Amino acid sequence: MPKVLFSMTYVIDPEHLDEYREVVRRLKGIYAEEGIEYHVFEGKNHEFTELTIYPSKEEFDTSEDRLLERNDYSDYIERINRMARDVRYQTLHEIEL
Repeated sequence: MPKVLFSMTYVIDPEHLDEYREVVRRLKGIYAEEGIEYHVFEGKNHEFTELTIYPSKEEFDTSEDRLLERNDYSDYIERINRMARDVRYQTLHEIEL
């Protein structure tokens, strides 16, 4: 089954880095419970890229609604949204060969 890669890139101001890292650590645990790969990479000038790899299109389509039902997940996403600026998104679908 083709996977779906969702990426989100943004800048986090230095004064929020400790809180940001703690939120990411907790999100990583939530995604692991759901069987979803979640990685965060840091570039220059506090630019971060989240890569979320869903095992299938169906999982991608249904996971957000399911995850948002969790109060902890919703809180973490809201916190990142408040800290992030210059946000860019991209969704890629794996090709089948």
